[in-house]
Amino acid sequence: MFTLQGLRMKTDAMMEEIRRRAIDDTFEKFKVATRHYYETCEGGREVERLIHELEELGANMEAVIDEDLSIRDEVFGL
Repeated sequence: MFTLQGLRMKTDAMMEEIRRRAIDDTFEKFKVATRHYYETCEGGREVERLIHELEELGANMEAVIDEDLSIRDEVFGL
């Protein structure tokens, strides 16, 4: 037998899993778009859109910035 509280907890857990998957997927797209931007100077709007999407999803923005800096250093050989 299911209780309302049990169903709510299950729903919350599923929603969190969906959010986590969305963050992971968007983060991977961000890394590809950022690398492309630094290599070609094209696609800056896509990078910006993905950053805003990550913010809205509640991603750890320090990790996003760190990855951005890491990719930039890698592309420019620093």
